Amino acid sequence: MKKVLGKIFWIIVILLMCLATFEFYRVRNGLKPMFCIKEDTHTYDDGTTNVCIGLGYKVYEYKRNYLHGTEFVSIFAKEREGTDRQNTPGTTDDNENIPVPEETYVEETEVINP
Repeated sequence: MKKVLGKIFWIIVILLMCLATFEFYRVRNGLKPMFCIKEDTHTYDDGTTNVCIGLGYKVYEYKRNYLHGTEFVSIFAKEREGTDRQNTPGTTDDNENIPVPEETYVEETEVINP
């Protein structure tokens, strides 16, 4: 009996892995997931996020001002938070409080052609 339960368990695990792989490639190719248990849409001031919950995975489709694209993640992953670029450090040109690492500076050199 123990061997039969073990085999059934591994068959279910392998089938779930095949299903997740199939859905991953569908989403990667721009298609909608085929096996959604629950679909939901979150509406924000700057757009929407569509969520598809499958067996062990989630697919987020972001249609927001500063967050675009599709994301295939584990069932435990949280939705990304989009923020206004003006309130995000390092995204505006007038933000002088953020230090810039010295490695980003490139010393100009003169190239002489022989």
